[in-house]
Amino acid sequence: MHTIYLFFPISLMKKFLSPLLVLSILLVTGCASDVPMTEEQQAAKYGITVEEFRSEKRAAARMNMSLEEHMKMLDSDDMKMMDHN
Repeated sequence: MHTIYLFFPISLMKKFLSPLLVLSILLVTGCASDVPMTEEQQAAKYGITVEEFRSEKRAAARMNMSLEEHMKMLDSDDMKMMDHN
């Protein structure tokens, strides 16, 4: 009777399966632990007040833009205004 081996022998597969499973679980739990930033944290990120943040967020929504796109647009507009002065 002949034993048919797959690409890896079973003993070798058992050695690598356990660490691979552990790494997969760590990766999934690490990605799932990201907590969204609060409005205060986001305002601080852009260097504006919470009220300004909310206003810019509403303006971005009216233009169907993400807040990040809107803030980048404002930064580029500010830079253009400085170039003309």
